[in-house]
Amino acid sequence: MKIGSRLALVLLMALTPVVAIYTYFNFELSSHVYLESLKRETRATTRGLRAALVNDVNSKEWDQVSSVLRQIRDQGTEVAIFKPDRQLWLALPDFPKHLYPKMDAFQMVDETGRWEAERETATRFWFCRLVSLRPENGELIGYLLVAVDLSEVRESNRRRLAASLGGAALVLVMAAAFITLATRRYVTQPLAELSLRVSRFSSNDEEGDRSLWRNEVEFLTEEFRRLDAELTASRERLLREHRRQLELERNLRHSDKLATIGTLASGLAHEIGSPMAVIRGRAEYLLNHIEPNRLREGLGIIIAQIDRISGIVHRLLDYARRREPQRVRCDLRPIVMRALSLLETEAERHNVRMEPDLGPVPLILDCDADQLQQVFVNLGMNALDAMAEQGRGELRISTQVRHNGARDWLSLIFEDDGPGIPEEHRAQIFDPFFTTKPPGRGTGMGLAVSQSIVQDHEGEITMEPCGARGARFYVTLPMAHAEQEEQRQVQA
Repeated sequence: MKIGSRLALVLLMALTPVVAIYTYFNFELSSHVYLESLKRETRATTRGLRAALVNDVNSKEWDQVSSVLRQIRDQGTEVAIFKPDRQLWLALPDFPKHLYPKMDAFQMVDETGRWEAERETATRFWFCRLVSLRPENGELIGYLLVAVDLSEVRESNRRRLAASLGGAALVLVMAAAFITLATRRYVTQPLAELSLRVSRFSSNDEEGDRSLWRNEVEFLTEEFRRLDAELTASRERLLREHRRQLELERNLRHSDKLATIGTLASGLAHEIGSPMAVIRGRAEYLLNHIEPNRLREGLGIIIAQIDRISGIVHRLLDYARRREPQRVRCDLRPIVMRALSLLETEAERHNVRMEPDLGPVPLILDCDADQLQQVFVNLGMNALDAMAEQGRGELRISTQVRHNGARDWLSLIFEDDGPGIPEEHRAQIFDPFFTTKPPGRGTGMGLAVSQSIVQDHEGEITMEPCGARGARFYVTLPMAHAEQEEQRQVQA
């Protein structure tokens, strides 16, 4: 059975007792009100008859009394008069004997002044009222029994009950039709359409699933259960792919770092060779001219040159070391200076002067220092390569803090006076594997990797030309929230 049919059946089952109860109580209330109205009329008739007959009965004018009783019978009311000893005194022929009151009825009249009762036979229904007959002197002369035939009232009530039941049945039939149409329009058809779409979506079948015409709720439950399993599996696959993508990106960044190290190595080889020559010369001199006064000076020179070599190698190894990404709160200025120290040899080789102007105020960020150092090395290497052909140049590094709403932003500016970037290449400089360097001198991944790192830090990296020559790169990063107010106060 479809869900729409079930819903219609449930609604009808809930509506039927409500209609039945309402019909029953409405009928009972109206019948009770009507019957009470007739009883009040009977009581009024009894009071009138008692006032009219008490003198005639006391005077024993039976002809007059019988005439009144016949007139009352024509109106559907039977009257009987009983003696004080509670025996029948006068009644018209064919008076229903089963209406005669019992002795306790007379006793109740003596105590309360009246007695009322409803008497029913197979074909008739009567309302009886028994009162005492007393003249003005107050002595009991008899009892007056008035019985009103309410059979037609009962039959009328039965017809009204049948009409009420028929009306209730008609209401239920109309409600059933309306509920059926409503559930078909607003429940069955939408569920059928939803089931069809779910079936097509889950099975890739344009014709839909023929099992659609069973219970829609069970069908949808099974389909959504299966879709949940598929989505869970897809989510796990996406997570695996995302982890592989992250690992690939880390490897790519590390590869770019190793490529930069390869470029730096050629300059460092000469830098390391010079102190090694000094060490060799001093060692030979000490070997051939061992003089106590000169020994300390020569050994000091050897140690200083060894420390110089160790510092160069340690900086290179520290930059090359692979680390897991880790965000900590730190000052940006030491990170920039470490990156520039790696570029010193290349800068000297290309006759380029590096001028950092980072200011005296700490530039506090929540960042991964190793990743940002890679960004700064990439930007510095690009600037040095751009100025290599002209034989000299200057690389200026400065900072700029701007306030934007509730957050402060720090821009680190790399500005060189090289030939600049041609206009036709400016839209492609951040594309992976795009490079204008000769083969063997670049992979085209430096700026792409730098952009990815900066975006991971919720920042951006942009470029703009610097006049007729040169280029200016902006690395814009959000400052740490706790430092923003302090930064404003220091700058003020």
